[in-house]
Amino acid sequence: MGTTTLIYAALIALQQTNLRSLLAYASVSHVGLVMVGIASLNIQGVQGAIFQLLNFTLVASSLMLIAGFIQHRLGSTEAIHLGGIAKVMPRLTCFYFLFALASFGVPGTSGFPAELLMIVGALTAHAGLGAAALAGAILGAVYMLSFTRRAFFGPITHATVNQAPDLLMREFALLCAPALLILAFGFFPDIILNINQIASEAWLARLTTYAP
Repeated sequence: MGTTTLIYAALIALQQTNLRSLLAYASVSHVGLVMVGIASLNIQGVQGAIFQLLNFTLVASSLMLIAGFIQHRLGSTEAIHLGGIAKVMPRLTCFYFLFALASFGVPGTSGFPAELLMIVGALTAHAGLGAAALAGAILGAVYMLSFTRRAFFGPITHATVNQAPDLLMREFALLCAPALLILAFGFFPDIILNINQIASEAWLARLTTYAP
């Protein structure tokens, strides 16, 4: 169920031309990866799944917030209406890039230790499960980078984009909080892993005890 959700939602996300629709299907795909991590039934998979749930909360909510900022300024989040955003809204683009990189697990962000643990856990449990987790991670990078290229780069084709203001100070401050947490958990993942290790080990021990 986890692998089907992971791959199927990622393939649908590849076809999306609207940022909010893309983020919705990306969220479903990430839930599938969490299910794969839990189904691995080892400490790496379980700790990675817990970490990913925290990371998902920070990243997905921040990306949806940025989509809301874009919708408020331009009246649309369709890629065809967004070309050249990086030229007129550099601060918004920088935050979007950070959160997008964290969503598919680039080193230095909180997404990296979470996805790495789940992939290692899946590979340890079953080769096929690990291959599905790796495929999901690759597809995640493809659909995020593909949409980013279309929406944030290229020529400005709509006058509304050219006139759109960049982030206001209150919006900038609002996005700084999750951005700092994503970087902190990326460089110091033990902050989270040390907290949930005992609970994860106890949970796995109970499953082992009651397993036939």
